[in-house]
Amino acid sequence: MHEKRNIILLILIAAALLIAPYIVRSFNHNDQMINSDAYYNVRVYNQGDTNYDSLQSRDTPINIINLVRLNDFVRQILFRIVPIVLGLLTVLLAYGILRKQNISERTIHAIIALIITSPIFIYVFTDYKIYSFVIFLNMLGMYFLLQNKTLPSGIVLAIIPFIDLFSGFVTAILLLIYSISSPKNKTNIQITSMILFTSIVLSAIINIYYGYNLLHILQFNIHNILTDIGAGVGVSFSIIILTVIGMILLWENGWRNLVTYILLMLVTAASLFNDTIRIYLSFIIMIYAGFAFIYLNKRKWSIAIIKKTTLLLIICSIFFSTLVYTTQLVRSDPTPGYVDALVFLKNQSLPTEVILSSPVDGYFIEYYSDRAVFVDDLTRYYHNKKYSDLDVIASSRNLERTENLFKEYNIKYVIIGKEFEPYLREKEGLLFLIETSNKFISVYKNSDVEIWMYNS
Repeated sequence: MHEKRNIILLILIAAALLIAPYIVRSFNHNDQMINSDAYYNVRVYNQGDTNYDSLQSRDTPINIINLVRLNDFVRQILFRIVPIVLGLLTVLLAYGILRKQNISERTIHAIIALIITSPIFIYVFTDYKIYSFVIFLNMLGMYFLLQNKTLPSGIVLAIIPFIDLFSGFVTAILLLIYSISSPKNKTNIQITSMILFTSIVLSAIINIYYGYNLLHILQFNIHNILTDIGAGVGVSFSIIILTVIGMILLWENGWRNLVTYILLMLVTAASLFNDTIRIYLSFIIMIYAGFAFIYLNKRKWSIAIIKKTTLLLIICSIFFSTLVYTTQLVRSDPTPGYVDALVFLKNQSLPTEVILSSPVDGYFIEYYSDRAVFVDDLTRYYHNKKYSDLDVIASSRNLERTENLFKEYNIKYVIIGKEFEPYLREKEGLLFLIETSNKFISVYKNSDVEIWMYNS
């Protein structure tokens, strides 16, 4: 009874953390979606074509969720409520999986608490992102596998590559690591792996058939991974320390453990450059971090006050990381003022005219203005030259060079928000031309954003 009460409490805390950003934003009269990725996913879903992004003129990978056509009301449930529900179900599945590993209840509660308070958990399960479905399916597939239900496990995991092919690859790699680390369920794991591998191959063939370049799924780039200093998809420094301690504590002699740790280190290195891998890895490292936290709590310290101070600092650090990230979500664009500006731009501009803005703002600018942007977060993987040209535009004071690029890419409007302005001021090129030449006209301005039109 006590155990059920604790898990119910953790579920309620998880629900509160997932709902809190919406509530706080509503107090500020902002009911817009929170995460930038959600705007891209919703826009691609709404356009109806599941293999091509007509606005940005690029191929898109297969995602079977986009094949499910829903009316507006049900769609809103899918975009807002379903991710939260999947998050809570993921917590329950994680609890069930950990119990099958013969882990003590205190340690399980610590692991679950670390999961639900992690910024990545909040990121994954707020608004419509493919990760909410992918992580839930991974947990469900693993739960079935531990219950010796091989076929259901294989079927569930086989869905993942048809939502996101790269996530299917990551799932297969982690399943391989699990098979090496666990001497049990060898046959079940092999059968499940074969089903998953077949699904990955089939998904790859379908993507190639519809013209998608599989190299585009390899989206590696240098990222900030510490949420303590503002990472969008990251972990706190305290969790990293706890994970290292936990891995040392759970070390066992033998080649099997050595190979597992080496593979995990390789995955960790890859996660520094890829958000998908980092999201997967975060749910694994919480296990080690949870063990470390319980160990530090149970261990006898020669000076009790040092123990209490250490544990308090760890808890405060984790809480601070969660608070920083939640605050970042609450304050994130678009604000109502930004949305008003984009609605104005939609009515002001022609459908073929391109908008220059911060890549970070690209997704929601596309969503609200229904206009192509010069660069967004995916551009570096599809048209890398545009990123170097963006730097030229931002830094060049040569009007002729800037105009040539504007004409080449049909750029007509420049949107300067809080993300773009510091970058432009640092480069000291485009802002100089805007302020000193007669080629740019201010067409809209409020406290959140300013729009300039290029007068060719």
